[in-house]
Amino acid sequence: MDQSLEHKIKASPHEPGAYIFKDDDGKPIYVGKAGDLRNRLLQHFRGDSVGGWAEVMHERARDVDWIVTRSEMEALLLESNLIKEHKPLYNIRLADDKSYPYLKLTNELFPRLIVVRDLPKDARVRIPGGRGKLRRGLHDPRRHEVYGMRDGLIFGPYPQASIMWRMRDIAGQVFGLRHCRRALDPSKPTRPCLNYHIKRCVGPCRGEISAAEYDQVVDQVILLLEGRTEDVKKQFQERMEAAAAELDFERAAAWRDKIRVLDAAGEDQLINNAEERDQDVIGVAMEEDFAVVDVFPVRQGRLLAPEHLSFSHVRGRTTAEVIEAAFGVHYGQNATPPRQILLPEPLDETAQWEKMLGELREGKVEMAVPRRGEKRRMVELADKNAKLNLVRLQEERGRKRRENLAALNDLAETLEMDERPARIECYDISNLQGQEAVGSMVVFTDGLPDKKHYRRFKIRLEGKPDDYAMMAEMIRRRLRRGAAGDEKFLPLPDLILVDGGKGQVSTAAKVLEDEGMEQIALVGLAKREEEVFVPGASEPLNMEGHPRGGFLLQRLRDEAHRFAHSYHEGLRSRTVTRSQLDMVSGIGHTRRAALFRAFPSIQAMSEASVEELAAVEGMNLPAARKLHAFLLDALHEARPFTGEREDDPPTEEPT
Repeated sequence: MDQSLEHKIKASPHEPGAYIFKDDDGKPIYVGKAGDLRNRLLQHFRGDSVGGWAEVMHERARDVDWIVTRSEMEALLLESNLIKEHKPLYNIRLADDKSYPYLKLTNELFPRLIVVRDLPKDARVRIPGGRGKLRRGLHDPRRHEVYGMRDGLIFGPYPQASIMWRMRDIAGQVFGLRHCRRALDPSKPTRPCLNYHIKRCVGPCRGEISAAEYDQVVDQVILLLEGRTEDVKKQFQERMEAAAAELDFERAAAWRDKIRVLDAAGEDQLINNAEERDQDVIGVAMEEDFAVVDVFPVRQGRLLAPEHLSFSHVRGRTTAEVIEAAFGVHYGQNATPPRQILLPEPLDETAQWEKMLGELREGKVEMAVPRRGEKRRMVELADKNAKLNLVRLQEERGRKRRENLAALNDLAETLEMDERPARIECYDISNLQGQEAVGSMVVFTDGLPDKKHYRRFKIRLEGKPDDYAMMAEMIRRRLRRGAAGDEKFLPLPDLILVDGGKGQVSTAAKVLEDEGMEQIALVGLAKREEEVFVPGASEPLNMEGHPRGGFLLQRLRDEAHRFAHSYHEGLRSRTVTRSQLDMVSGIGHTRRAALFRAFPSIQAMSEASVEELAAVEGMNLPAARKLHAFLLDALHEARPFTGEREDDPPTEEPT
């Protein structure tokens, strides 16, 4: 062990937390968690724990940082976030890194369901199918103490977005929960929207239903989102039979149709056991450098839609290590652990994980490795599904790789390149009559989008709009940053694609010549006829014999156009929104600045209640009401500014 690293480890605390090993350049290479930081860090360099990937990581480690937490549960969540942020070389990585959506029941007088992805740090989440511990009224002020948040109940995450959207639709179709964003006042009825007329909203805007009556609708929606559809169906069945007894067959038929919708919603519940138990069943499949972990949630005896997690960089890892990585992702995204977790193999630190997940659940969590009986059959079912998903994943990767290599070979042959281009960069410009001009650079490596290398440019050119000059500025800045050794712009491309015809190609070729980089291949794609141009040629290339290469160029051009347009739209929204906020009576420079400190975006501001806006420093109730009405009427479609700086990687990977 490096001597300075040894001294630092010996100075680490006997506290729970997360730690980060770094190499010579200060780059994180491994992130871990521990109930006792010093013991865990010392364990890394004991002889009995060295081997395989760990030995290589230890040889490269030159420094370590740690963050102390209040509990092991917090250490688990912190580890998950740090791995996502840094993507360390020696950590098992989630192959399809993504965020899962949640449904939030807003804390308004007449609540509605909205879709959220970025949760507040203090959010407490009810997992779909989970049974809530406390049943208190939605507007009960004590609820804030129970759930630790101020803006509503959150349900999720939903690994399958289609199920989430179905639940949201059912909330309106069956229960009549409103979807509109209006600020409703029962004393001031307004004209209802179409949902009211097609009987998909109970119409609180008309003033015909009180907040207390609407709360009964909300309680039924909560039962649905908790997976307790049988309780709701029982209520509907009683109402249907009562209507039939009164010979009101039209009303009885309406209740019957609602029961049928709930039956369809239960199709995702695969198995119904007599024993109402809450479990997560874990299945694992590993081959070469990839692994798939299937999490089968069983809630109240029903097997719900499973979650499939695919990982890379697992070569040399044990099954237990892969399961622990899956726990960090699954439960690190605020999924509430159940009372029991069934595993195919025991973990190395089972007691520690039970304690950690127990803190997250606020109740006992038991891990078991069943050897026989129904529980063993459930684990075998999860293992079988994981193996099938791994085979499907490998086949899909193999097919895509073959298709991409064929497309790259097409390009190399058409453009008379010695080798197929490993790195292709495409550039596009987006502006509105020269205003807020921006450029985008997207990168495909081996024929696939390499999103961590995407870059955005805010064009500095002033004066009369000139697309050619803007393109030249962007490419020149990119090449000079690479030539200067800026790692964010390395390596240099094998092929450059510009969005445009002969004019854009000539402009880019002149920049390459000026910068002494004529060896980089260059091609342009004209939008009208999808014609492909190369420098010095007056006619487009004939791509009929190389369709796959042409399609790859079109994919690059479309991605660059989308990426540039999204950046331009964000800048334009920021400019328009900030200037328009000044038009709201009572909102000046000081209040506007305070609002943007309190809310991350205009979208978040528009979703806030009047009371939340009034709580911002310097605001008052009259100003909050005017702002709330203005946002709902004029800005609810505006996209928020993301805050990226020019020439920097995007803060969110594009889809």
